[in-house]
Amino acid sequence: MRIAPTIIAKTLLTSTSGLALLLLASTTIAQSSVVFKGELDVYASDYEPAGDDDAEGTQGIQSNGMTTSWLGAHGKHELGNGLTAIAGVEMFFQPDSAEQGRFDDDIFFARSAYVGLAGGFGEVKMGRTTSLYFLSTILFNPFGDSFAFSPMILMGYGGGGLYGDTGWSDSVVYSLPKMGNFNTSIAYAFGEEEGDTSTNKIAANAFYTSGNLGLTAAVQKVSGTQPGATSLPMDDSQTAAIAGLSYAIGKSTVYAQYQLLRDELATGDIDRDTLVLSASIAAGPGSVYLSYGLTETSTATDEYDRNIYTLVYNLPLTSQFDTYAAYTSDDPDLAEQTGHTLGVGARFRF
Repeated sequence: MRIAPTIIAKTLLTSTSGLALLLLASTTIAQSSVVFKGELDVYASDYEPAGDDDAEGTQGIQSNGMTTSWLGAHGKHELGNGLTAIAGVEMFFQPDSAEQGRFDDDIFFARSAYVGLAGGFGEVKMGRTTSLYFLSTILFNPFGDSFAFSPMILMGYGGGGLYGDTGWSDSVVYSLPKMGNFNTSIAYAFGEEEGDTSTNKIAANAFYTSGNLGLTAAVQKVSGTQPGATSLPMDDSQTAAIAGLSYAIGKSTVYAQYQLLRDELATGDIDRDTLVLSASIAAGPGSVYLSYGLTETSTATDEYDRNIYTLVYNLPLTSQFDTYAAYTSDDPDLAEQTGHTLGVGARFRF
């Protein structure tokens, strides 16, 4: 039996079309991706606050010793012509009690919630984004974002008087294309306070890397009432600046950070100057982290200091799981007793 050429042609055309559609679908799927990430940190703690002689301490299982635990998802989709759509949502939580957020009444996606676009022009994100100032703070000390043990965090975000929170809501961030060894970003957050356009935030940061040397600088100004973990009264403002240096020596690294905080408040101006010196020293299968921080505070009527010392031994068992033992001493001039935090914990990343 002879098969008509037209039938063969139609069959080949149909098969080819189907194959093309399958290839197109496979290509489309390959162009999109969603990644689920997170980190859990739990530790046994003995905490004694700096303050009055009768200040009571706490002992028990706590969350977020070396890292603030978080869960999140990041997505991207290739749009063609060198453009990529990006998005992310990330929440903090407390694994010791399974509670959402860093503290009571924290917003749900406090770490970030954004949509953006990346390409040859750089990258733009809109929504709740990570503070540029916070990035320059945590990347230039061996303790990262530890609110329990990092002297620079404790002398800034963790009760040190720095306003603006680690994430900025209602913000736009533009990261310029990398220029040689430089990376630079700028950010603006709308205060969205009804009847007042002055409640806003603005920031910029820059990073430079060359061989073993790393440098960073960041500046931000926070004005008026702001939502988040830290807020300023209406009509008040704060200008903050930080500079950081790191230098790797074999498997060890030394760090230095200097921070200036200038508060313009209705109740009187406050100046805070902070110097933190740190090191990560390879020791056996792990590393020893050492740090000393000093903050000098000046008001219209008084001057006082705060000293923080931290010692940590970090032992990575795999790239995803590590353990640590840490001790921090907190000694403010105005406190009747020195505070301390002793912790032994572990972190799991995925």
